[in-house]
Amino acid sequence: MKNLKIRNEFIAFLVIFILGFAAYSNSLKGDFVWDDEVLVKENLNIKDWSKTLKFFIGDSGTKIIEKGIIFRPVQMASYSLDYSFWGINSIGYHLTNVILHILVVFAAYVLVKLLFNSKTLSFLTSILFIVHPVHTEAISYISGRADPLAALFILRCVILYIKQSTLLKNTTSYFLILISYVFALLSKEYSLVTPLLLFIYSYTFNKKLLFKEFFSVLIISFSYVLLRLFIIPTHAIATSNLFQRIPGFFIAITEYLKLLLIPLNLHMEYGNKLFNFYNVKVILGLIITILIFTYAFIKRKSDKLIFFSIFWFFICLLPVSNLFPVNAYMAEHWLYLPSIGFFILLANIFALLYKVKIKYFKFVTIILVACLVAVYFITTIKQNNYWRNNLSFGSHTLQYAPDSTRLHALICQSCIKIGEIKTAEIFCRRAMEIDPNNPNAYSLLGVISGSKGLYNESIAYFKQAIKLEPTYIFAYNGLGVSYILTNNFIEAKRVWGEGLKIDPDSLLLKENLKKLESDENFKTLLKLETS
Repeated sequence: MKNLKIRNEFIAFLVIFILGFAAYSNSLKGDFVWDDEVLVKENLNIKDWSKTLKFFIGDSGTKIIEKGIIFRPVQMASYSLDYSFWGINSIGYHLTNVILHILVVFAAYVLVKLLFNSKTLSFLTSILFIVHPVHTEAISYISGRADPLAALFILRCVILYIKQSTLLKNTTSYFLILISYVFALLSKEYSLVTPLLLFIYSYTFNKKLLFKEFFSVLIISFSYVLLRLFIIPTHAIATSNLFQRIPGFFIAITEYLKLLLIPLNLHMEYGNKLFNFYNVKVILGLIITILIFTYAFIKRKSDKLIFFSIFWFFICLLPVSNLFPVNAYMAEHWLYLPSIGFFILLANIFALLYKVKIKYFKFVTIILVACLVAVYFITTIKQNNYWRNNLSFGSHTLQYAPDSTRLHALICQSCIKIGEIKTAEIFCRRAMEIDPNNPNAYSLLGVISGSKGLYNESIAYFKQAIKLEPTYIFAYNGLGVSYILTNNFIEAKRVWGEGLKIDPDSLLLKENLKKLESDENFKTLLKLETS
């Protein structure tokens, strides 16, 4: 009997692994997309282990992301580990994300089994979770790694805590709980909800709070908050007040539930929109939220699964509810951890249907689950193509954010790389129409003009970009290249030197300056200038 249970468990994990790997296999072909380029590909800190400690003082290694905006040293260190194996081959980074996703689902399986003592429920929850396309933003996008990393450590922390409360207390497990929580916090900030998850477990299942474990977790939470307030402060730019931001959360609730049930029109860049309380969608979201919580409390004693799952969902969404200002009113990757609660509820519906004693009902339920998993699976494979490269990503996302200057610039840059100069110029001009003071658009026009041989025009565009953004290294590099093409080596050296004063770590400027200084034409001109 014991061997049979082990074999069934092994088969369940094998199916989960195969489904997960198959669903995301085509994501391995993806390039570095969107923030991946600055966060990973061009990040010097991940390429040097001696600089890894900088991640733990809030330095992400890129000038694009200001110190303190994100503090996720475990995520950044994982990129360093990837780089040591793969260099800048994106396959390895995508592979790590897929493996992390599978490990998270394994952990979710264990959690559900511990809570509800049902392998069927655990398995159904896991297969729905692992193939759902809403998670492609967290998995197929290399920069989305913080979500599966944090989820893995949070789940590990909760699982160990549950074992401590149901089995004999273990000193090793106590320290593993704390270590898991610390790693979760250093993976992503929303891990601060973990104490609430531990509390809701104890409350739901009438378990006494483990004083030592729970109090230790609270101390770590308090220490982390102090760290973020005074040592590595979070630079949140609040352009609105709480009253203005809250309505967006209720719209997000309706959108999240819709995406989980029918995952269509998935995309990034929902934007930091503000809504009024009298907006129909806001009212609908508020009503849905009240009804869900009311139902949860009605079922608190009679159906612990419903109560726990609903509270898991909302607790995990709490950090992105805009109580604290974030950069959007909703985002698909924010559903990664909360969705476990949703999938437990959905899996439970199928489990109950399977138990109905009507002829052929079991067979019908199996077909329903298989069809739903197949639809999610196919949609995930298709959605992975969205993250294939910057051109596919930018073109698709632009449909939902037509006024994004950054997306127009991204498509422009992608078109330049494949030699579609006319198309590139169209998108660049459009970016300038939306925002006439966009330094990136001017820089890209400088590149386009240079490709046409209009070097004086190119120089003017790069100068304007620097005027608008004096620390824009890309513009300094482009201006120097334009001077080289007009045989003005002295000016090229001056411009690149100015750029290096702003960013001494710019590998591109260092290499260009080194090549220039070793050039015989430059040496000849330098002698003439100084004679």
